[in-house]
Amino acid sequence: MKAAYIEHYGQEQLTLGQLPKPKITSAKQVLVKVLKASVNPVDLKIQSGKLRPLLHFPMPLILGNDYVGIVEDIGEDVKSVEIGQLVFGRINKKQIGTFCEYLVDEENNLAAVPSALTLQEAAGLPLVGLTAYQALFEKMKAKSGQSILIHAGAGGVGSLLIQLAKMQGLTVITTASQRNHAWLYSLGADQVIDYHKNDFTEVCPPVDYVFDTIGQETLLRSFKVVKPGGKVVSVSGLPDEKFAKGYGLNIIWQKLFKLGSYKIRKASQKAKADYEFLFMHPDGKQLEKLGKLVADKELEVRLDKEFAFDDLQAACDYVATGHANGKVIIDVVG
Repeated sequence: MKAAYIEHYGQEQLTLGQLPKPKITSAKQVLVKVLKASVNPVDLKIQSGKLRPLLHFPMPLILGNDYVGIVEDIGEDVKSVEIGQLVFGRINKKQIGTFCEYLVDEENNLAAVPSALTLQEAAGLPLVGLTAYQALFEKMKAKSGQSILIHAGAGGVGSLLIQLAKMQGLTVITTASQRNHAWLYSLGADQVIDYHKNDFTEVCPPVDYVFDTIGQETLLRSFKVVKPGGKVVSVSGLPDEKFAKGYGLNIIWQKLFKLGSYKIRKASQKAKADYEFLFMHPDGKQLEKLGKLVADKELEVRLDKEFAFDDLQAACDYVATGHANGKVIIDVVG
């Protein structure tokens, strides 16, 4: 099958070539013929080797994390989907690989695509949708009447989190460049801060939660606006010792993450607030809920550009600029 892969971490250009077609090896697996996939910043982090402490992959490694496709075969215990059905998912973290013609995923990672969804929406929703959902409901356990600051609200995760937070009854504040303000207000944001002109720590009122996609100084300064007893959740900050233990990393990595997250821990203690690193996990049931919200026009997946499979490197380069204004889709079948 055709596939886009790397042969070592740090490889700057994807290799487009042929790799063996995968096969089902357990009773709860599903073989999917991929129609479209999307490119996410995490794909670039994996390619560079930045996530090696958390993810261990054999080479060659097919990149890509979410997909939409047609079920071609199922394991004997698969009950929720049938051969020929259109499905979408965020592939198993331990194998990944959606930039290819075929993939094998676990049944509980995927869901049937609602008929009202376009293929592009289905390909673009899983990773960003699940990240937003898990930040709000698993990490924050947010409730109506509370407030949240969402950094980079015009991004794939941020824009979905704005919408989910408003559905949950939260006051939503976000940061974005001026060109995206009108759109973010239309999604339900109560206040949009132009980060080019304003320091968010000076104009954002105290909030119950902060969601960070930027890391570094933005993450540290976020503790200046979170209320005592509140929480900062980040997908770009360093994992801490608590995460390392929960993720099952050995004692060496636990100590390294404890040392590496020292500044975050001190900022958290000073603010009397909690910190959580979010490493999103696949979940077909959650994805089913998100798909229904999109189908019912209650949730919008913003799409930017679609690239042909042979132009996948150009798509990755475009995402790397940080200027994508919505999801970047790959047409696998062409």
